[in-house]
Amino acid sequence: MVAISAPDATSAAPGDLSVRSDTLSDRATSAAWYAAAFLTVAASMSTIDRQVLSLMIGPIRRDLHISDTEMGVIGGLAYTLLYTFCTLPAAWLADRGSRRAVVSGAIFIWSLMTASCGLAQSFFTLFLARMGVGIGEAGLAPASYSMLSDMFPRRSLPIALGLLNAAPFLGVGVANILGGALVQHFETAPPVTLPIIGLVKSWQFTFILLGLPGVVMALLGWFTLKEPARRGRAVGDDHVPLTMAQVMEFVSGRWQFLTLMFIAYICLSIQGWGLFFWIVEFLVRERGVPRAEVGLIYGSMAMVLGFAGAVLSGALAARLLRRGNTDTLMKLVITAVAILGPLAIIMPLAPRPWQIFVLLIPITFFMGCPGGLGATALQFIAPNELKGRIIALYMLIVNCISLTLGPFLGGLISDRIFAGKSLGGSLTLMASVNYPIAFICLILCLPHFRAAVDKARAWDHN
Repeated sequence: MVAISAPDATSAAPGDLSVRSDTLSDRATSAAWYAAAFLTVAASMSTIDRQVLSLMIGPIRRDLHISDTEMGVIGGLAYTLLYTFCTLPAAWLADRGSRRAVVSGAIFIWSLMTASCGLAQSFFTLFLARMGVGIGEAGLAPASYSMLSDMFPRRSLPIALGLLNAAPFLGVGVANILGGALVQHFETAPPVTLPIIGLVKSWQFTFILLGLPGVVMALLGWFTLKEPARRGRAVGDDHVPLTMAQVMEFVSGRWQFLTLMFIAYICLSIQGWGLFFWIVEFLVRERGVPRAEVGLIYGSMAMVLGFAGAVLSGALAARLLRRGNTDTLMKLVITAVAILGPLAIIMPLAPRPWQIFVLLIPITFFMGCPGGLGATALQFIAPNELKGRIIALYMLIVNCISLTLGPFLGGLISDRIFAGKSLGGSLTLMASVNYPIAFICLILCLPHFRAAVDKARAWDHN
């Protein structure tokens, strides 16, 4: 079997896994920064389309007569069901074909399906529409990470991926500010009647308004993004993909790091998506804060503080990487989790809204740190032929589990343990389990990350 763990960097015989060094300037080009900005906006739009559902829990439950648990299913499982099956095929396309086409097609599909959520008349039809959103969004991340890793030099990559991983916070912010205001406005405004469709509820019209702009974004991506040359390949020939045996060898040779890191990020993401999905309803239902006010305050926090956490942690990592200490990436994640855990546990227990908002300031900032750093770590250990699929594997395992369980567990714990009377108790209980597990796994995976980076050095000579 061909060895993928220790390629010879000095030769490039046909059929082996020796490196082809495609050097990249230490300075990122304007096209690279445009791509980073475009993909960040696209990822923010995907989060808006996914997250806006949380702003409409009350009206949807009222109109469709469903429970918190059923809302958790729509917010989680409905999205991840087809997302799970489409992520790896989309990543295969990103590793073999045009990443620009994958990005544009993904935006087009999920935007149309978001608008179609506005046509739902029952739990089942809304479930189906949310499944369609998952199909589209499955293609964005693998193509985006692979594209940026080929456009940015290694030392600048944490900044670019930090920007990309700030997108969920930008999306959550816009969804809360805009979505909350739209829902509250349409709840009190006269009913809206659309051509052909007819009378629509407030939440239905909000879905339609937020979904359609993505069609324009898809066209913009097709005509303005540039497909970068692939670099850092383990196989010299652009047209020779890694065999399945070589892919399995890559994974098995790094299983300790991948297992521990994925468990940690599953726990972090379950808590994060649970908080994103339920925080507005928690403050409205249990602390009496108006929906639009929650959307404005927390939305602003997410946009500013989550964005700052993601970008500043990436910039700090880039600066420290120049000193040659690659495990800085994981050490920064460990530090963020150590600070984040205790704050997230006590926040939902605060009796007054202003106390909750004050605690959400550092929580939101440090929630922004791990995503970009973890994605950069995965790009550092993989050859070009696997950059899309390693992110797809991450998305498949981490995002599918967390996006399913985060919203679902919040609703299930509320219904079954607290009899529907304490969403805050649900968030505290989840944080008490998720953050300690994540912290321990991150500590344990640190030496395995160092070993994985050492194995990958022959693929990248930047």
